[in-house]
Amino acid sequence: MTKRTSSKYKLDRRMGENIWGRPKSPVNRRDYGPGQHGQRRKGKLSDFGIQLRAKQKLKGYYGDVTEKQFRRAYKEAAAMKGDTSQNLIGLLEQRLDMVVYRAKFTPTIFSARQLVSHGHIRVNGVKCNVASRKVVPGDVISL
Repeated sequence: MTKRTSSKYKLDRRMGENIWGRPKSPVNRRDYGPGQHGQRRKGKLSDFGIQLRAKQKLKGYYGDVTEKQFRRAYKEAAAMKGDTSQNLIGLLEQRLDMVVYRAKFTPTIFSARQLVSHGHIRVNGVKCNVASRKVVPGDVISL
């Protein structure tokens, strides 16, 4: 199980945008980075930096997916037919914690992960506490 070690608001400010759409996010008030050197001018990002930011944003948005899980999902998406980015997002949306979040059982992705890891979710009548479990159409998810 992964656990967010850094502050969510700090991640919002580092990325420069409100990732989870939280109304109290400090990005809404301070559009510069966190910390002592946040107000200094930022240099232009390289192509690698832009791609890394996009990957970090995507990983953070889906509840801080680990690098290993993300890499496996990317390889699976690349092997599928069609657009790799759309396939990757589709695979990330099939995770049990995202399904619980999208079904409005919880207000945030982090509380959805907690609900699953504490064993409050049943998939096809069997208790499941793995947030990264892949859910396929036809599975019955209940509290």
